[in-house]
Amino acid sequence: MGGNQQLFLYRLIDAALAVPAFRSVINPDAPCFANPTSMIQAIGHYCKETNQPVPQSYGEITRCIFDSLALRYKQIFGYLQQMAPFPIEKLHIIGGGSRNNLLNQFTCNAVGVPVVAGPSEGTAIGNIMLQAKANGLVSDIAAMRQLISTSIETVSFEPQQAEEWEEAYKTYLAHYREDI
Repeated sequence: MGGNQQLFLYRLIDAALAVPAFRSVINPDAPCFANPTSMIQAIGHYCKETNQPVPQSYGEITRCIFDSLALRYKQIFGYLQQMAPFPIEKLHIIGGGSRNNLLNQFTCNAVGVPVVAGPSEGTAIGNIMLQAKANGLVSDIAAMRQLISTSIETVSFEPQQAEEWEEAYKTYLAHYREDI
């Protein structure tokens, strides 16, 4: 990411942190967000349809997106916890999204378990590990995971503000729609 893009991203994050949390929340997987002409207009439409304040500033829009993504993580993580035959006590975030520390902390707060972010190049590392297995350099998935965990830097997050995020989740569910 270029210097100007990075600076713009930092400004968006600062603006998001300067506005109230959970003012407006959306279902990031609603059909209206699949390929809109304007994402800002799509967010406004969703908020109008669910009787919420329409985010106006870049900070409000960014905060709405980050809060909503983290709350959607909570929703899906809850489904996975219910279906898994074992307890899921940690969430690993890989790929490009693992580089967004604010979203990772929000996600950690929302799901209520530790989050480990990284590696950011998950697909490439997965391909390398499959090649290593094919060439006999690692024996199984456990060996792959061990090699990756000792070779790739990750960032860990611990849950914070549990009560605030639980209340926000109730608000999210109250405004959750799949038909917009």
